Amino acid sequence: MADPMEEIRQTFFVECGELLEAMEAGLLAMQDGDDDPETVNAVFRAAHSIKGGAGAFAYTDLVRFAHKFESILDEIRANRLEPTRHVVDVMLRASDVLGDLVRVAQSGASFDQGRCDALIAEFDSLSTKTPEEDIVLSEDDFEPLVISFDFGGIGDEA
Repeated sequence: MADPMEEIRQTFFVECGELLEAMEAGLLAMQDGDDDPETVNAVFRAAHSIKGGAGAFAYTDLVRFAHKFESILDEIRANRLEPTRHVVDVMLRASDVLGDLVRVAQSGASFDQGRCDALIAEFDSLSTKTPEEDIVLSEDDFEPLVISFDFGGIGDEA
């Protein structure tokens, strides 16, 4: 019998692939001058969805990085940060790292944390928020919620 949580986890990774493709398409459109707010919203939703799914499986490195990425996108959506070519270039590099973090979460392979930290530092330098305004997630702040799919015999024949 297949493990239902493993099936859900694999679905998450399939969806991550689709979200990463949508993110890259949106960022490339932004790089080409697309200033449609819906383009930024689509990229934001991709980062947000990856972060949410990663949180469900306690992939803390992925959650932490996606949170920082999402925060920069939120500043662009709120017109506090201009999506200049430099900003979009940083986000394109970050989308590559986000994809690498997804692959690491899926495979369990090792990852160069320095790449994440360098981009997080770039995000921090771009941000208009003070460190107090941007809540940083640490492992101590994250407590996974255990979800049970045992419905106690619902649907079982008596």
